[in-house]
Order: sequence, then C-alpha cells, then structure tokens
Amino acid sequence: MTSPASEALIDSLKLIGMPHLVLGRRQGSHEILATRLPVDKDHHDWLRSVCAVAIERLASGNPRLYEPNAELELRDEYFMLEVGSIPEQPVSQGKSKSDSSADDGNPDRAAALIRSLRDVSILNVMNAQDLPGFKPMLFYSISWQQNDDTWIHFIRKANPRVAFKAGNRWFQYSGTLREIVEPSMVLDDHIDVILTKDYMAAFHGTHLKNLLTDVRIVMQNVPRYVESIAQTLKASDIGMTENAQAALRAAAGRLYSFATRLFDIQDRLTQIQPDPAHFAKVLGTHDIEVSALINSDGLIDFDERQAGLFIDVIDGRLFRDDWTGEERRADRFSKRSPVSDEQSSRGLK
Repeated sequence: MTSPASEALIDSLKLIGMPHLVLGRRQGSHEILATRLPVDKDHHDWLRSVCAVAIERLASGNPRLYEPNAELELRDEYFMLEVGSIPEQPVSQGKSKSDSSADDGNPDRAAALIRSLRDVSILNVMNAQDLPGFKPMLFYSISWQQNDDTWIHFIRKANPRVAFKAGNRWFQYSGTLREIVEPSMVLDDHIDVILTKDYMAAFHGTHLKNLLTDVRIVMQNVPRYVESIAQTLKASDIGMTENAQAALRAAAGRLYSFATRLFDIQDRLTQIQPDPAHFAKVLGTHDIEVSALINSDGLIDFDERQAGLFIDVIDGRLFRDDWTGEERRADRFSKRSPVSDEQSSRGLK
C-alpha cells in the first residue's frame, strides 16, 4: 500500500535521456569522492530495465518510516524518508555552529552521499587507467537527469570490482576459451537505495546505515526512544527525571550499541512491567546501591556515566558467577533452553 510520499517519489522517477554510471568511495570520515563513467549506448536499455524493476518494487511494496533498528519484510517493504529529515553532519567535537572558528572546510553539512550526487554533470569523468586505484568503492549508481536539471539515483551498495581478486582469471568461450585480459567491473540487477532531491527509499536498512554513517542516521530516533521509555516507566509508577532522559539521549547519541538497545528496551519494558519495589529489589540483588539510579524522591535519576548501568539493569544483563560469586555482565543477549535428561545423557557419553 503506497502513501502520499511514496506516490510522490514514484511519480518523480523518470527514466529519460541516457543513464550515467557514478562510482563513489569514501574520502575521510565526512566526504565521498564520486566520479562518473560514460556508458556505451548498447547498455542503456539494460540499465534502464534494472531501474524500472526497482520502481515496480516501490509501486508493489509497502513503505514504512525509516526506523534504524527495525527489520523489513524482504520484497514486501521498504524504508522511506524525506531528504530534509536526514541529519546534518555533526560539527567537530568541542565546536558549535555559532563558533566562527569552527570552520573545518565543510560549510555544507548535508550527508556526504547527498552532496556527492547532487549534480552528476559536474563530476569528473574517470580515465580508464585511474579505475584500479579508485578504491575501496562504496557504491555505484545508475543516475538520470530530470527535466528540471535535478538527478535521480538508483544506488547499489556494492563494490563492482570486488570480484577481481588477485590470482583470478576471467574467460570468454567462443569456439575456444579465451581470457578476458582486463575486465573492469561487474554490475548486477539489484538496487539497494533510490535517491531523489526530496526523498530516499531503501530496500535494506543496513545499506542505508552504511551509506549515511557520517550523519549518524542510526541515532536519529534516540529522542523518541527515550521519550517512549520515560512514558512507559511513568505508567508503571516509576518516574524518570529530565536529567536521566538527557543522559540516555547523550549516551545513545554517542554509542550505536546503546541506540539499538534503547529501541529493544521499549518492548522489554512492556514485557516486564517493572514497579518501584521490584526495581529496587533487582538493584539489591546485584549489590547496586539504590541511590545509583533512584533519587531521594523515588525517581529514576542518573548521569551519562550511569546510562549503561541503567540499560543493563532493564535488559537483565547482570548476573553472578555461580562458582565464585563474582558479579558479571553479559555482553550479548541470548536465550538458553533448559537441558533435558536426554540431552544431559548424550553430553556425558
């Protein structure tokens, strides 16, 4: 089922004129270097068909708002977001936008991917001899210029030269087997992300995350996660101070693992439904002073240094060594099935 935004995106995708092939690689942590390759007209129809299939996939699929830590139903769903909602690149740590000395040579703080593909016509045309040195490639794009001089891009998050490993040889059979002396790249019929001046659609969240690492796209929903957690706790008669909420936002804005766990904790809280007495009991079980996470008013309160402890407590990551009594923390969460008598017997053989 399409939405007004997805319909607007689909309507804007016009495969007119000739396709341009764009290659992109990272240049530092905040830049993407892009270059273009002319495409022989014999291959225009195939590139057009690859893009047309991607458009059909949009038309037949179900758009959903981008959620950094959610899983898509493959072939049936895709993430959809407005380009204007994508965060800007953060200013260097310790500097602010209002600080005139915070000039790092990048006045345009749009995501590097968006800047690199804004106008394909101004990109340098790659020389054949420079292709082997253009690495490691982050993506390639089949790009089309529109009537209003904007561009649409059908992006494949893949390195088209990764198949050409040292020691491999490529052959063509035509009566006899002959080596292809200098193969340049391999393109396939998959598209991972579609980008226009107004919208972006992604068929896989990981590819979107990897293309937009410079703007920390995975952290953009952290404030919503924290608000949801605070509301759920309040419904269980456990209030959370603004200070604690700010600490969670700061910690999860810095660490991707925290952002992911906050997303999961929203459902976790609904499942465990903690109350003040049980919360204090859990802290006591692990020899944690109640005051470490709960203030004198009975509200959850902590600073950024204790944010990880709060997440661990809610997540059930703390345990005690059965043999030494030492307090431990599980780095990862996994469920363990009870061991049956039959399984125990097999293990002793």
